[in-house]
Amino acid sequence: MNDAILMRADGVALDLAHEVRRRVGDLVSGTDSLVEALRVRLSRTHDEETEQTLCQVDAEVDGRRVRVQRLAADARLAGDRLVEGLRQRIAEVSLEWRPRPWTDRADAPEELPAATREDVRPATVGWAERAGRAMLPAIARIKEPLLVWCAPEVAVRTLDAMDYQAHLFTDPSTEQDSVVYRAGPTGYRLASTAPESAPPRAPRYNASLLTLCPRPAPRLTDHEAVERCEQSALSALFYADPSTGRGRLLYRRFDGRFGLVRGE
Repeated sequence: MNDAILMRADGVALDLAHEVRRRVGDLVSGTDSLVEALRVRLSRTHDEETEQTLCQVDAEVDGRRVRVQRLAADARLAGDRLVEGLRQRIAEVSLEWRPRPWTDRADAPEELPAATREDVRPATVGWAERAGRAMLPAIARIKEPLLVWCAPEVAVRTLDAMDYQAHLFTDPSTEQDSVVYRAGPTGYRLASTAPESAPPRAPRYNASLLTLCPRPAPRLTDHEAVERCEQSALSALFYADPSTGRGRLLYRRFDGRFGLVRGE
């Protein structure tokens, strides 16, 4: 099984990378689920104040795409968390889906991007004063997928399976670009480009699973979105393109720079 695992290590000792690959292979070999297309990535990431190790595994479990990301200051600890996270993900995919609790997870703070954690969150004004307005972090990666048309409940399942901060999709009941993310009393929240203009007879979302953000997505340029994220120390921002009205999702990567998802 180890030979079938595509491994990438950036700034991480090769012996540790081989150990993580072996442990992932042993885990997959011992499960009854069909696990294919395994890709494991380990990389050191750092910002102005911290240096950490990011571990990620992508796979197909019984035909369903899954992703697990774990972050820790110690590379070996990050590997331990990755293997345990993959074990849990395989078990989740094999069973009937249930909403994932998020407020009682002891390891939750460590799984968030560094810039959203209280111990390393940059000051709202201090960063801009040090770096200057023209030095805002660049958008390091732009994804332009064909957005999936699916019900919000289906989008939530993808959010969990792929370890996303937020998931951008198109809601067929409203024909609006929307996003689901972890927040609110139920643990999941739904936001749309223009919720007030949804058709009155559109099927309702599952209120026991999702809370609805009543505000429309702000209309911003990409630069304005980056600026707002920096000023507010946000880890992700859902907004609408000023010219097309299409939804966009800006998110902060583990290296502190930004990624952008804009549907086509």
